[in-house]
Amino acid sequence: MTDINPPVQRNWRRRGLLPKVEGWARLSPQDLLHVSLREAMGQLGIPHLDPLIYLDDAVVAAQAWAVTHPGSLGYLDGLEPELHPRSSFFDPPRFRYAWARTPWREGLKLELATDLSSLNEVLAEYDEEPAAGIALIDLKAIGLGLAERAGEPLWYVSAGPGMRNKVDAQNAAANGDKAAQQALEAIGVEWDASKL
Repeated sequence: MTDINPPVQRNWRRRGLLPKVEGWARLSPQDLLHVSLREAMGQLGIPHLDPLIYLDDAVVAAQAWAVTHPGSLGYLDGLEPELHPRSSFFDPPRFRYAWARTPWREGLKLELATDLSSLNEVLAEYDEEPAAGIALIDLKAIGLGLAERAGEPLWYVSAGPGMRNKVDAQNAAANGDKAAQQALEAIGVEWDASKL
């Protein structure tokens, strides 16, 4: 789906750019977007093999575009899309472009722009500084391209625990129930009463 061939994937895995796995790798949509961004950076000549390059904001921005693709979200357990719209799980797209100015510096971070006019405003502030140019990545193209190539939903919506179930699990976890503690941590719900 990312057009990254296996030898390059192995190289990136050795460098810590992809999770280390034995056998077949199963990557999350966020991992796939991360890989797609690194590939786009490499095509533009941006240093992309440094594991310390911060891409999280650009990945979230590309994800917001990917989820707008009609086939990106699937519904399980007979859930109705009308009752659980994608807007209740994902924020609408906010940033269209990621960019970086030359010369490339250590600790490179992709900057985000909502559109070309906002990019022009930001670049106007740099007019006094010499630079060879900028590299521009279309996050909409990255996100929608990945969702299109997937050919199936990247995310699935399924029924989860209700509020009463969560409260009961929090009480059990606070009383030392390890299974309840792990279940709450897995869905990102705080259970330690001293932290509530």
